[in-house]
Amino acid sequence: MRRRQFLAASAAGFACTAATSPALALSLEPAPASVADHLRVPAPHVDGALDWDQLAQAGDSLFRDGTISRFPAALRQLDGRQVVLSGFMMPFRDGAVHSEFVLGAMQFHCTSCMLGDLRRIVAVKAAQPVALADQPVTIRGTLRLLEADASPLYYRLEAAQTA
Repeated sequence: MRRRQFLAASAAGFACTAATSPALALSLEPAPASVADHLRVPAPHVDGALDWDQLAQAGDSLFRDGTISRFPAALRQLDGRQVVLSGFMMPFRDGAVHSEFVLGAMQFHCTSCMLGDLRRIVAVKAAQPVALADQPVTIRGTLRLLEADASPLYYRLEAAQTA
């Protein structure tokens, strides 16, 4: 995988700017494996939690099981049910606690480098504010499939709370 060197440098904890090193700032050299691995940290598996790979089965709207849907029947059965998810928080605002945020299968580093796979990101509306965490969190709530919403996301977790 190729990454721009300035992205790899900032992810590793230091900045490489064009003013100090224009050649490195625009380099397309492969990022060191340790940096690339750091950029793709998956959420740990938690017993009883819904698997992100199962959520990733959603896709383009197709005629499935007698219905036009972007969700296969196995996922449609989860709509409105209590589920548990383990993932990484990305809040919408600064603060120590959050009532609304997104939860992702992979660790977020910034809003401009979020995952392109929206099937592995869930919008969360918490029943009570959840403390911001850099480590994975486990959340329980009611899963809603976003079939008709204008949102590009596929899922929302309502009345969520830490599990």
